[in-house]
Amino acid sequence: MNHVNQNLSRLWPLVAAVAFTLVVYGAPVFLLVSKVGEVLGGVFDTSVPAYPLAGMFFVLVFVSFRRKELERLLADQSRDWATTLAGVVIAFAPFAIQLTLGTQVDASYSYAGLAVVCSFFGILTAIRPSLFRFLAPYFMLYALAVGFVGALTASFGDPLAVVVAVISSGFTRALGEPVQWSSVYITFTGAGGQAVNLEISQECSGIASMSIFLLILGMMHLDMNSSVTKSAFFAFGGSALFVLLNSLRVVGLVTAGIYSGTNLMWNLHGWLGYVLYIVGYTLLLFLYLGAKKVPGRSRNATEAGTLVGQGLGNGQEDKRGLDPLESREGLDDD
Repeated sequence: MNHVNQNLSRLWPLVAAVAFTLVVYGAPVFLLVSKVGEVLGGVFDTSVPAYPLAGMFFVLVFVSFRRKELERLLADQSRDWATTLAGVVIAFAPFAIQLTLGTQVDASYSYAGLAVVCSFFGILTAIRPSLFRFLAPYFMLYALAVGFVGALTASFGDPLAVVVAVISSGFTRALGEPVQWSSVYITFTGAGGQAVNLEISQECSGIASMSIFLLILGMMHLDMNSSVTKSAFFAFGGSALFVLLNSLRVVGLVTAGIYSGTNLMWNLHGWLGYVLYIVGYTLLLFLYLGAKKVPGRSRNATEAGTLVGQGLGNGQEDKRGLDPLESREGLDDD
């Protein structure tokens, strides 16, 4: 009977947080869930931005490797009214965003992801204040990496799209492809003589894919106790890699359109990014695990990599790793 009570004590805060989120933020939840259905149905285009869902997935994976610590804190019924109040404020914070921006956020995936995570984190920590310090780093990383993708895209999307266009145009010239470039605008004749006009838009800039990478890197930095220098190096290097991968994606689509037609081009448009970004995430993950730590660290890179692979570390805080997942970008038809 005592075991049943313990399980209920751990379970009901989670149920309450989920129920509150569904009731108060039903529209953002529906927006995200509807896109899950489209992805499962094989729709992979610019109408299915996966980065908020991918971010949630990775946070859940990292937290799950600390399951024993999570269960212990969920059973802790100690009270801290200041933390409880802070949790309630965080849970209702998305309302302030909506009141400020109005209908602009109704179809925003950044807002939807932020609203769901704020709500769940806020209510859960309001009920179990002892969870605040455990979950706060994951919450803040998610909010920074995913919640503000829209703002980052609006601020930096156009300049980064120009960078992608410059790199892509260099590749097409090196390949001798008959493509006309005008800043971010692309014109070429597809197979069968069809004229094709494309634009590398803000959403094509690769910011969303970078945000998921930086989220993963941030969680690994915290959990592996890596040096700031090492993580900063991979943050800048990884971001540059995703700009290159995004440029290769554009070149791949243009090449397919020239030699095989627009049908293949738009089919590739649906999933080529997934392939390239998964390769990028995986490569950077293994490089990060294998990179040497700065002198004086208490744990060497080999041991850290072993702990990440196992998920547990001899009673110490567990370390973890995961297979990367790609975020969504698109190439908009002009």
